[in-house]
Amino acid sequence: MTGTPRHRPLTKLQREADRHNGGESTMAYRLDSDTPLGRALRTAARQQLADAAEDLTALPEEEAVHATRKHCKKLRALLRLVRGELGDLYRYENAHYRTLANTLSTSRDAVSLRDALEKLSPDDKFPQIQSFLESRIQRTEEPALRTAAELLHQGAARIDHWPLDHLRWRNARKGYRRSYKRARKAMKKAFEEETPEQFHEYRKRVKDHWYHTRLLEDKYAEALGGRRKPLKKLASALGDWRDLQLLRRRLVLEGESFEGELIPLLDAIEARLGELRRKLEKLSRKLFVDKKFAFDD
Repeated sequence: MTGTPRHRPLTKLQREADRHNGGESTMAYRLDSDTPLGRALRTAARQQLADAAEDLTALPEEEAVHATRKHCKKLRALLRLVRGELGDLYRYENAHYRTLANTLSTSRDAVSLRDALEKLSPDDKFPQIQSFLESRIQRTEEPALRTAAELLHQGAARIDHWPLDHLRWRNARKGYRRSYKRARKAMKKAFEEETPEQFHEYRKRVKDHWYHTRLLEDKYAEALGGRRKPLKKLASALGDWRDLQLLRRRLVLEGESFEGELIPLLDAIEARLGELRRKLEKLSRKLFVDKKFAFDD
């Protein structure tokens, strides 16, 4: 990825985050349990923007796009943890980072399908289909990368003005309970309707809940201990399940374009979907057994 005019301001953003963090850059996605909630949220948000800016500049293009979009998701999840206390701030900032991520979404589905095939068949048994999926991946244009960098800077400039000083840790606990409830509701709907769309919605709610667990794990270690890793496994399995469903749909639409490869790959997809379905049920039952999540307030 080229475009040297981006490097100087992005490095400046990294330095700004380091200054607010006392000269230290921490990559961990968690809230500092020893500080007021508002300050902890600002620090974590600055770090996500700084990491996104660095990744957008330093990584190869495809990795940079993926990493920057992930940082946007983390930032949106951070705000969603206390959305009930933020009003218009949440709506504005959530829309800002959704727009930023969408700026980099040109080949999102194409890359996901290619990656799903590679995960299913790492030994490259399906070269025709591999080549077809690769051909559908479009390069992210330089203007989109510059726009994303500018949106990162715009977002960073507003963090100090976020009205968060009224927040207390009880607000974070309330937000965590809410994300648990939303994930559990999405789980029930996904297993009832059995559609890729509902499982995708379930995955989004699980990822939010996983991010919130990571953010609060240090503060509430006793209540949240043991949830982070299975939530990560569940989010990953849901992503794999959805991507394989989309890959199967794409291949069926292509009909007989891949002589000799289509039927064996569809069989492999079907077998893997069965494995994933059983894994989803097992993890979901374990993580969302209770109707409400209980903290020891």
